[in-house]
Amino acid sequence: MPESVYGVPSTAMPSSRRQFRRNSAPGIDDSTFRPFASPIPSPTTSAAKKTHQHRLNAAQEQRTYRDSCNRLLSHITSVVGICDDLKKANKDKYPMFYPMTRPSKITRSQTMDTSAILEAARQTTFQGDNLNILNLDLKMGHASADLSTLETKSIANLLNDRLETSIRHLEKLHSRVADTSSKVLVTGDLNSGKSTFVNALLKRAILPADQQPCTSIFCEVLDAMLNDGVEQVHAIPCVEKYNRLDPDTYHVIEMRHLYKVITEDFEQYKMLKIYANDARDSQESLLHNGVVDIALIDSPGLNTDSVKTTAVFARQEEIDVVVFVVSAENHFTLSGKEFLWNAANEKTHIFIVVNRFDSIRDKDRCKRLILEQIRQLSPATYADADDLVHFVSAGNVDLELGSRKLDAPDFARLEQRLRAFVLENRTKSKLLPAKNYLVNLLLDIQVLSEANKSKSTDDHARATKELEQDLPAYEHLLQVRDRVLQQVEKVAEATVSSIQRHAQNKLNQTVENIGHAIHTIEYPGVLLIWQYAQDIADSMTQRLLKEIRQEESFARRETGACLERIHSMGAEHLGEYPLAADVNKLCVKPKELVITVEATDFFDLILDDKLSSAALLSGAATVVGGRMLGFKDAVSSICSVSNMVNSPNMRRWIVPVVGVASVGFIVYVVSDMRHAVERKLVKKFKSAARELGYIEAQSARIGRESRKVLRVEGWEIQNRIQRAIEEKEQKRHETEEFAQASRETAEFFSSILEKSSSLLEKVKMVVTDPKESFAQI
Repeated sequence: MPESVYGVPSTAMPSSRRQFRRNSAPGIDDSTFRPFASPIPSPTTSAAKKTHQHRLNAAQEQRTYRDSCNRLLSHITSVVGICDDLKKANKDKYPMFYPMTRPSKITRSQTMDTSAILEAARQTTFQGDNLNILNLDLKMGHASADLSTLETKSIANLLNDRLETSIRHLEKLHSRVADTSSKVLVTGDLNSGKSTFVNALLKRAILPADQQPCTSIFCEVLDAMLNDGVEQVHAIPCVEKYNRLDPDTYHVIEMRHLYKVITEDFEQYKMLKIYANDARDSQESLLHNGVVDIALIDSPGLNTDSVKTTAVFARQEEIDVVVFVVSAENHFTLSGKEFLWNAANEKTHIFIVVNRFDSIRDKDRCKRLILEQIRQLSPATYADADDLVHFVSAGNVDLELGSRKLDAPDFARLEQRLRAFVLENRTKSKLLPAKNYLVNLLLDIQVLSEANKSKSTDDHARATKELEQDLPAYEHLLQVRDRVLQQVEKVAEATVSSIQRHAQNKLNQTVENIGHAIHTIEYPGVLLIWQYAQDIADSMTQRLLKEIRQEESFARRETGACLERIHSMGAEHLGEYPLAADVNKLCVKPKELVITVEATDFFDLILDDKLSSAALLSGAATVVGGRMLGFKDAVSSICSVSNMVNSPNMRRWIVPVVGVASVGFIVYVVSDMRHAVERKLVKKFKSAARELGYIEAQSARIGRESRKVLRVEGWEIQNRIQRAIEEKEQKRHETEEFAQASRETAEFFSSILEKSSSLLEKVKMVVTDPKESFAQI
């Protein structure tokens, strides 16, 4: 005969040892339920075997849950590390690029398969819409903000804020997953055996049980380890202000007075927290087993006044499981139905315990009627009735300390399924949200990393190509600098030399012909001879200055022409730019050549050059003739002259002759004074120009001034070329730094992408689906 559960054949109701089919209601109807006697009790060995198997199943479920918790905790820590790395890099070294919105569409897979989205991300333009957790949803007026208009620093700051928010949320998830505490609310109709059921779960008579309704206050049973191992009862006047470490927020009640407090009406207390030790070892303990530490909350029996209060309590987030205890004798009352309707809005699955089932004679009919009520009240619970609905007798559980008596298989299975249901709900409320958040965050990190890696790789390639393309222009600019500066220097020096030679030749000619400058001066007579001499000196000075100014004009013309050539040489390589030099600033006022008129300038004893030459020739002839005639003839001639002078006639004519000669000499000197002045001053002017190096100085000055003007333009070309080279070098340096930063950024995000991809696969392998967990059992 096939095995049956609750009177339902195994072919209709899936077995707990097979993989569950969630959301499929057992086929329970009038044709399925066949009235027959209660199942034949199995032998003791068979019951012990079933009880042991249920415990093994519970241990396996706990090990799976513990493994999932440990894995998630490790993965959360790793993801926090990745977010920290991203935040630090985004702030200090690698500002992140945010994928902009484009018309192309990439959708996130509902099965969390990353291959499709990553492949689409590689082949199309990245989109900020693909991001879920790290999405920057900015709004400006009635349209989305174009993130491309924001600065990189602003986007980096926004992303850092999102990363910081994610890190804080991950820390909360870590604390939530690491928290082993879980609360189970036990509620039901009046006198349905809730306290008895709690005692049966704890294998200890802690809560008072009576045939009459006795529980009038919420009683939470916790492990005494949470109270430093001390068994105590804390009566709490205000639940919101309760703090175990603050005695002012509660009153300590001895365990022996618990019955009185619970049964009597102590309105000042809103809740009792009972810290108790579990005599069983940690693997079997319900309050503390290291995987899930369950706190059992025994609520007052439901009535018209307490239904809403208990329903509100059941909807609290801390309540992982709601256990509804219904009496097999009374089925669901109106209060119980109302509670289930209210609680089902938040808790879709309710763990239902049909207590005192051993007192029912027609067990099949009882099961059928209660399951039909459950189907109407909570379809989700009915769909998993094999796990969530249990028909037991809690009063038959042995509560004696140290007893080795095994529980009935039905109650052992109930305890195992309750643990599994707590784990399943914790998985749904804690592990699954944590896993989903990690998956979504890692997908976002992958999208960002892929986008930044792709962009950085493109930037590096573009920068490298730009450097390669710019290298010939840079080398050409270096060559142009040397070649153009040499040409400029050569042209400038040639022009300056030409100007200097021209000036020197012209000024030398002017000095040599300076005598022509005095022909136009009218002679005022001997009485104004001194003024005449001064006018001659000034005339020669002005004539030379005039020639110097002409040479300066010539130098300006030549320098201007040379400037145009030099400027065109620079403009050929640098483009058009204004002339830096001003040829009008070429020369300064020259220094005049001034000679002073002296008294000796009016007398010139050498009549002329011919007379001087004749005197020199006669003297030379005398010397030569004397040598030729001999010494004796010369002596004879001297004696003859001496004799003639000593004669009386000669002495009588000497005075008149000398007087006439003197007057004649004076007349000659006065009459020749004009020419003497002219000759002496011209000679003096030429001598001064020669001795002072005036010509060379003026020609050198003109050349120097010309060189200054040309050098200004040469410096301008040199500076412009140097600036162009420096700008080119600066640009190349920036491009090289950008290429290096792009390469490092690509490597960084490549490592982040590799880490996140590997971590994503590990996160996806964490078992958080109850189907997978039960399938492994």
